[in-house]
Amino acid sequence: MEFAYGGITIIMSKPIESEISLIRKRSGEMTAFDKNKISNAIYMALSASSTPNRDLAESLASRVVDKLLDQGFTRPSVEDIQDIVEFTLLENGNSDIAKSYIVYRHERRKIRNEKMKALNLKSLDAVSKKFDINCLRVLAARYLFRNNKNKIIETPTQMFERVAIQVGLADILYDSEFFDRDGKSVQDADEARSYLEKLDAFDYKFKIGPYYLNKWHFRSLINHYAHLADMNQMRKSFKDLLTLLASKQLDSRASKIREYFVLMTSQDFLPNSPTMMNAGGRLGQLSACFVLDMADNMEKIMKSTSDAAMIFKSGGGVGINYSDLRQEGDIVASTSGVASGPVSFMNIINTVTEVVKQGGKRRGANMGIMEIWHPDIEKFITNKTEPGVLENFNVSVGIWEDFWDVLVNREDDSYVLRNPRNKAPVKEISAHHLLDLIALSAWKSAEPGLIFFDQINKYNVFAKARQKPLRATNPCGEQSLYPYESCNLGSINLANLVKRRADGSFEFDWQQYEEVIRKTTRFLDNIIDVNTYPVSEIDRASRESRRIGLGVMGVADLLYKLKIPYNSEAGFELQSRLSEALTYYSMEESVALAKSRGPFPLCSKSEYAEGKIPVAGYYELPTSQHSCEWDALIAKIKRYGIRNVLTTTVAPTGTLSMIADCSNGMEPAFALVFEKRVTVGRFFYTNKIVEQALREAGLYTDEILAKIADNYGSLRGIPEIPIWMQNIFVTAMDIHWTDHLMAQSVWQRWIGNAIAKTINMPYDVTADDVKSAYLLAHEMGLKGITVYRDGSRHKQVLHMTSENAEKTFDVRPSGAVTAFVTKHIKSPYVLSQVNASLVSKTLDDELAASSQHSSSNTSLSTPSVPPEGMHEDKRCPACTNNLIFAEGCSTCIECGYSECTSG
Repeated sequence: MEFAYGGITIIMSKPIESEISLIRKRSGEMTAFDKNKISNAIYMALSASSTPNRDLAESLASRVVDKLLDQGFTRPSVEDIQDIVEFTLLENGNSDIAKSYIVYRHERRKIRNEKMKALNLKSLDAVSKKFDINCLRVLAARYLFRNNKNKIIETPTQMFERVAIQVGLADILYDSEFFDRDGKSVQDADEARSYLEKLDAFDYKFKIGPYYLNKWHFRSLINHYAHLADMNQMRKSFKDLLTLLASKQLDSRASKIREYFVLMTSQDFLPNSPTMMNAGGRLGQLSACFVLDMADNMEKIMKSTSDAAMIFKSGGGVGINYSDLRQEGDIVASTSGVASGPVSFMNIINTVTEVVKQGGKRRGANMGIMEIWHPDIEKFITNKTEPGVLENFNVSVGIWEDFWDVLVNREDDSYVLRNPRNKAPVKEISAHHLLDLIALSAWKSAEPGLIFFDQINKYNVFAKARQKPLRATNPCGEQSLYPYESCNLGSINLANLVKRRADGSFEFDWQQYEEVIRKTTRFLDNIIDVNTYPVSEIDRASRESRRIGLGVMGVADLLYKLKIPYNSEAGFELQSRLSEALTYYSMEESVALAKSRGPFPLCSKSEYAEGKIPVAGYYELPTSQHSCEWDALIAKIKRYGIRNVLTTTVAPTGTLSMIADCSNGMEPAFALVFEKRVTVGRFFYTNKIVEQALREAGLYTDEILAKIADNYGSLRGIPEIPIWMQNIFVTAMDIHWTDHLMAQSVWQRWIGNAIAKTINMPYDVTADDVKSAYLLAHEMGLKGITVYRDGSRHKQVLHMTSENAEKTFDVRPSGAVTAFVTKHIKSPYVLSQVNASLVSKTLDDELAASSQHSSSNTSLSTPSVPPEGMHEDKRCPACTNNLIFAEGCSTCIECGYSECTSG
């Protein structure tokens, strides 16, 4: 039997067999046949023709398999299968579906070619096939190793393997076969260190299961072993360990490496960027967040500058509190001169940042902090309102309770500024004037942010051990650290942790969430042991606290899948439960690690020993609103200790979320449709979940996408879009700025460290609204706040998704916000300020109010129109496309460039 189709003759020349066992891939490799891949491809074609039907796809796939068997194809090639799919669709009268499938097949071929070009490959590995082209472009630009000619020399699979190997090495040495928790085993640590001089000889010499150790993995194994041997915690000599490796007796430990590999390649979890850049590489530095000291001493200033350069070189970002430097004009006794002030030393760090690229990939990031009591505070606040100043810095003002008390509770608002050298009073200034100045500067330029040190230290269980409060954070403000501490971060993709109900809707998989939290807590703890720190003081301080920062991404996409509005009571309730579970299970796993590996070294000197925990929600919410057994956990901590001083942080995930193909952090989506203009016309990037909903509703057309792009990327107010979609698929600009604060506070109640979050505001807010946001943020218990008013930067990041974008809708605070204000705000001053911003006004009323308030001594209102010259786009330095501003940093949606270090 034979027939002609598509220019080829298909001949049945083989005996009919009962099943297809293998298929031949394009590379020539044979692999197991999977019928689901055929049904999925047909389903995609059905979706493209706006008629998604899973049952029909399954039925047609079965016919394809029957046809293949009829023709004797028990080991067909991929192309054979695709030809038969097209024939079957046409034969069964599905010409529209066949057309869509042919287009789909063409597009897949085009994407394959784009992927191979981006990755410099002749065929695609397993991860490359699975990951979206945009994910792969980010990996290629930022993470894949290159040779000295700048050519990519590893596949995405190899990249994730080298990370998983590095992390898995820690588990091997903590196995009871090798690890003596009680510290009674004496081994020669120097014997292990002697191998550091001959790393090249051991490059790819050993393997664990299928995973080969390169020389940099071997270096980490040596250093980890030597550190444990120094504490008498290794039961076997290093040579015995190598003998076991060489004889493949450690192959059973490959399961841990595989577990970490699957976590990342399933896009369920990703560690911070330095881990993926440097694991298994020469630098070997795996942490994103660092804080350095800046003492009022030239030798120490230069030491901090040198240490900052080493951190930038290794891929990290640095936070420095400059408040201990004497004010400009103060006397310098050693030289009989005058001090140049903290800002001048910030310029030194800024210059160092400019010339030292992070891991050879990008410039470093800085957080510059000055506390509100410093005599140079006014200069510091207004410094970045001019373009080109400290461009490698985020800047924040540190707030303490004494300032807040004067601001909120006292009629006399005089606040004393003090000399950092001797704390002597320098002058008095109006507390309201200072906050107004901060608000006005942030209104103009999105900086400075505020860091509430009183809130950060309220439940700081480590202050007793360090004998001082926390006074600095990492560059994006979400990770508080003591001088020379570091923290490695990682984020769980919540959008992946769902399961389908019988009716096709989604529900969150709480059991899988707990499992992922436990695995990733161990992952991040392991990094501390296999890390190569850039400075010895950082090595010591980081091991003393073993601080990790497990966070999330994909929150907005998760809510889209569950059809829950981000800024609704149900949305806030779910986010609260997600954050509580994150910290509870990570801390519980940290206790389990303490039982087997030991608590962090300073645990007994911390307030954990007294039964205290760094979780505001435990103390500030009634037990009836707790979802977890916190008292039982506290009892375990008192008995066994805890492995990590803090375990959770919600960090920026701009680049990571592109790799994971999900929304950023706990942010709402910036826009649902992004426009890209090229010479042949307009193209649109669409949120995949929204795209599917539009297709199912028969609304996915270029005309609708253009309308959404021209509507600030929002569905709001577009008559063709059903109201339920407009309510569910909300964007950052659909949400009132007070609800941004509410969402951040819901997470902050349960997160041990802090939250990277941008409080998005429309261009027509006033500086008084910004001030109200600060007041409300403090009342809600936030540890810091970054306000971004659309149009507020001199070099404007992408503030609209289309050149034709026009705001056609207004947003109002949710009932949750108004209920909070009514129930919880007791200060008459704060209440009056916040209520004034919550009242809905017309633009004319806003302008009139601004004019009236401008005569007040305690107000710095501003016109609610975008200032001329502030709509200049800021371009990505890597690919020249527009940037968006989210999570406190600028990010490119095209190539994944981010000004922040963690994501």
